Amino acid sequence: MKKYLVLLVFVFGSFAIINGQTINEFQVSLAVPQGDFADDDEDDAIYYGSGVAATGLYLGYKAITPLSVENLYWTFNAGIMYNDLQSIYKDDLEDMLDEADDYKLPKYLNVPLMAGLQYEKSLSDEMSLFGEAGLGVNILKITNISASSDNYGEMSTKFQPSVGLGYKIGGGIVIQDKYTISLNYLSLGSHKVKYKYTEEYDGDKESESDKFDKALPITSLNITLGIRF
Repeated sequence: MKKYLVLLVFVFGSFAIINGQTINEFQVSLAVPQGDFADDDEDDAIYYGSGVAATGLYLGYKAITPLSVENLYWTFNAGIMYNDLQSIYKDDLEDMLDEADDYKLPKYLNVPLMAGLQYEKSLSDEMSLFGEAGLGVNILKITNISASSDNYGEMSTKFQPSVGLGYKIGGGIVIQDKYTISLNYLSLGSHKVKYKYTEEYDGDKESESDKFDKALPITSLNITLGIRF
């Protein structure tokens, strides 16, 4: 509960910096998992510290507010990042569930909210360079796993949302004061997600709650295109 309270304070505090001089930027990124988030060790997948995550997509909003120091800006970033599982691991899971009538496999959703500073320097009338660093929080939600069969009943794993601290480091170019191209590294916390596993067959239902044996770190290298308005 305390984590969610901190999150709310952070969000409202970040929006408070936005004023009439704020530059708004819409962003779309190719989100390339890094480190353990991208690790393809199927034996340790998801519950034991390996994400087996595939390249995904990030959609975001960025507010850039000038400070009294020349070329220095406050920034606020909010977005959602989607990553599916790597195809090889998905194929193996689908083979295991071959006799199921219906099933759903997990996917990763991350919602990073970050505030920070940006330094932007004009090189010409047409181009500027910038560097950015930010701190904040990330909400991780792993979508639920489920499978059902007339022969084996139903099973499901429901993952609770997890909140962690994160940071962002990046830089890029601005073209004609409107278009941006940047490379951003996002470290979005290590998450020991809680989950509930349920089996139901012929009217009998059993449930068990647990959490990951090893925290899953979420890191991503995002290749980002932006448009300012």
